[in-house]
Amino acid sequence: MKLIKNIIFMFRFSWKISKRAFAGASIRMVLDTAEPFIYIIFPALIIDELTIGREWNTVLFYICLFIGCIALLRGFRALFNVFVNMSVNRSDVKNALFYMRSFLELDYEKQEDEKIRDIQNYVSSKVRANSFILIIFGFLTSFLKLAGFSYIIAMLHPAVLLLLFGLVVIRYFLNKKLQKNDYGFQPVMTQYTRIFDYLFDAMTNFANAKEVRVNKANDILTNKFNLSLSQFSSSYKTFLSKQMKLNIISKTIDFVQMLFSYGYVAWLAVLSRITVGEFSLYINAVYNLSNSFNELAARCVEFKYLSKYIDDYYKYKEITRSLSVENEIYDLPEENAELPMFEFDHVSFTYPNTEKAVLKDISIKIYKGQKLSVVGFNGAGKTTFIKLLCRLYRPTLGMIKYYGVDISVIKREQYLKALAVVFQDYKLFSFSFLDNIVLNQDLDKDKLNRAIRNAGLESKLAALPKGLQTNIYKDFDEEGIEFSGGEGQKLVIARAYYKDADLVILDEPTAALDALAENEIYTKFNDIISDKTAIFISHRLASTRFCDEIAVFQEGRIVEYGSHDVLMERNGVYADMFNKQAQYYNAEEEGVL
Repeated sequence: MKLIKNIIFMFRFSWKISKRAFAGASIRMVLDTAEPFIYIIFPALIIDELTIGREWNTVLFYICLFIGCIALLRGFRALFNVFVNMSVNRSDVKNALFYMRSFLELDYEKQEDEKIRDIQNYVSSKVRANSFILIIFGFLTSFLKLAGFSYIIAMLHPAVLLLLFGLVVIRYFLNKKLQKNDYGFQPVMTQYTRIFDYLFDAMTNFANAKEVRVNKANDILTNKFNLSLSQFSSSYKTFLSKQMKLNIISKTIDFVQMLFSYGYVAWLAVLSRITVGEFSLYINAVYNLSNSFNELAARCVEFKYLSKYIDDYYKYKEITRSLSVENEIYDLPEENAELPMFEFDHVSFTYPNTEKAVLKDISIKIYKGQKLSVVGFNGAGKTTFIKLLCRLYRPTLGMIKYYGVDISVIKREQYLKALAVVFQDYKLFSFSFLDNIVLNQDLDKDKLNRAIRNAGLESKLAALPKGLQTNIYKDFDEEGIEFSGGEGQKLVIARAYYKDADLVILDEPTAALDALAENEIYTKFNDIISDKTAIFISHRLASTRFCDEIAVFQEGRIVEYGSHDVLMERNGVYADMFNKQAQYYNAEEEGVL
């Protein structure tokens, strides 16, 4: 049975996330089960003794026993409260970490898919260890209470028990409809939560502050927020309207149940068939029986919909399953002088959910130690070329090889160690200057100093208040600093140097630098990378003079390939681009611009 299978899965999932949460829930179950019986049995005994027996010693004994049980119960709650809360919080944190890690391990092309991100947010909010633990132990607590209260009411009259069960069964189906409506509304809630989160971040994130103020984007952001809020409110109103109708019916059933219960038990008390204390006992038992059954029914419905959420989780895992990981069976190939280091073999690529090919039949060989410049106008396919090389995407057609081996079957961790990449849209983390360079590698001070020196960051480091431990940004440290675009780019270049990989890829590495800084980076470049293989992507064609070969991209194809001198002699696309920029370069070098 699927429900049983999913419950077993959720038990294992929750147990793996937090065993302590199970212990905390067990303690809470015992206390929650015992508490209502203490509150209805002892008052009934005290009332009967006051109205019938009138023995002060017995009354005092019951009162002391009642107070003692309550004190003991509250003492246990206070004693275990910290443990229970810590267990719950720990479970929440580990649950969040589990989903964050699964998202980090997700293929890049799937991370870009908006629908997959929505499913991930939706599943991570529903398939949670604490949710299951709350349901399973809530079910057990409700079942134990229901059994106890059913026994008490059965002593009054079995028919009363049957009638009450009939009413609460109706409540069960109402709760089922309520849960069904809630389940159906979740995708809408997830979609608009993502929209509101984005708009809120766009409005409040300091990184956006300049763009928003200079371009007066506050109006469009506010309007889009109000429009989204209006659309969400309309859907939410419809959802709440359905819930309200079902809740009204549910409350009406509650009213009928309480009217019958009070009337019947009061009638028995008037006829002296039960004592005043028993009247109190039965009335409270009826009230608690209804609540216990409703809780039990709600938990059953929650089990059903949790099972649906788990089905969604399975679908999510299947959608996001990395097929490449299953194929990664080879270690990184050893260097082979007879083969190119990298080879694009008739590679074509179309982005997911689009029809136009971005790369078309690309074939190129890159040998060890070669310096390749990839040039072309925006949209020519240069950055996509690099994304494929970095295994962020898989080719639609063709194959990319590393020393003759398809890169998709090489173990990812080993393959990525061979690449050091500086993207144009680089990211700095809100960590220290040191951490941003070293990241997850072992610290080598000599290599670190060379990376800082080669990237031109020595003077910047000397001016930092805490040196290498100075935080970038202020998320974790109010004394953190903001880097300019050029400084940030130098920092990620230092990061690439420090990685000391066999292939260095620089995607528009000097886009945020002025001509002097650009010249400084390129002048040092050959010395820095030594005999390593390097690929440049640059819109400034002056950088091509540092490279052995140049690949000219146009509309997703390589239309020209060769050295600077060879391509200039051909007087083709490259020569035209270079000549048009030559005057600009000369002026820049002379300090005119």
